[in-house]
Amino acid sequence: MSRSRLFPWLLPLLALIGACLSETTYPGDLVVGTFDFQAQANWARSDCKPDGGDFNRLADGGFGFAGTFSRDSVDGGVWFTIEGFSRRGTYDAQTQRYTTVHRAGAQLASCGEGCKGAQIEETMSVVMLSDSQSRSIDGKCVNLPDGGLPDGSVPAPTANGYDAERACGELKVMFFPGTSGTCKCVTSCSAVYGVEGKRRFNGGN
Repeated sequence: MSRSRLFPWLLPLLALIGACLSETTYPGDLVVGTFDFQAQANWARSDCKPDGGDFNRLADGGFGFAGTFSRDSVDGGVWFTIEGFSRRGTYDAQTQRYTTVHRAGAQLASCGEGCKGAQIEETMSVVMLSDSQSRSIDGKCVNLPDGGLPDGSVPAPTANGYDAERACGELKVMFFPGTSGTCKCVTSCSAVYGVEGKRRFNGGN
């Protein structure tokens, strides 16, 4: 698997990422929306060291990324597309939650030259809110009720597009050490980020 399919915070910045998003054809027959996300580290739930080696970017005060959710109204398929690559996902209608998991090989400097098998797995899980639900929490994910959903209509297709305004949840990144005998990295760790996404109204998305 290619590292380019991981979230962009692990990669050099892409100058044309906005253009790529606008030109992408999304799987399924229903585009839920393109969201601009901001992620902030939750150190209480993270055990990766922010000041060491490969993971020093974890202490950068947060990072942003953009991605698009799409669905198939016939078979219920769900995808999250980032940097032109579409990942499979799931949707739970009762909790309004979208979840996507992706694992890919990673080249970590601390593992040493020639190390093979190191991987990174990303799990993003967000609750999708309609415009009325977002307004009921003043547009801030921190006001989302514990164990419940805010007042308002359920996100759904409308005459003006899919009614999805905000996404609230988390991104968990798991780092797995290499498996070959030459690897210097031997310990796995995880980093957890709170994420908040705002719908981007651009070109119908």
